[in-house]
Amino acid sequence: MTTVVVDRPPFVLVKPKITIGDAATTLVEFECGANQITAEPDQDENTTETFCGTFTTYKPEVWTVTITALTSFGTNGLWNNLRPLVGTIQPFQIIPDITKPISEDNVAMSGMCLLKAFAYLDAAVGETSDFDLVLAVQGIPDFLETPPAGLEAEAAAAPAEGDVAEPPPESPA
Repeated sequence: MTTVVVDRPPFVLVKPKITIGDAATTLVEFECGANQITAEPDQDENTTETFCGTFTTYKPEVWTVTITALTSFGTNGLWNNLRPLVGTIQPFQIIPDITKPISEDNVAMSGMCLLKAFAYLDAAVGETSDFDLVLAVQGIPDFLETPPAGLEAEAAAAPAEGDVAEPPPESPA
């Protein structure tokens, strides 16, 4: 039997990146347009009593992602870009810390989701309007410890935090 000693500090959410949609149609990407993310499963419980005892089973996982988003309008606003996706099934991805590559220390969540309709405005005068953006995950999401295919080269080419970009080599005259 293997014993695992959990000695890692708790994860602190600072700058996640959320993408919904795909590059072929509309890819909505936001980092600063939200202030809360909850990604959780729900499982219905089935308890059966028999002459021999009580037995509990669980039905399949049903995942929901709820993002408390901040209303914004305009060409680059959340309302204008997310509203057309309501009621459609779209790919999504959540990277917990965009300042670090996807890894076993920064596990990304991705899959397909159905976007639920959301509030147009919800604020008093002088306050920020926010709304719950609910993503009904279709099936079980993927949890990625390595960048998806196609993004590996991009991740390898990106400078690491604190790196200084080298100037391109000079061509001979």
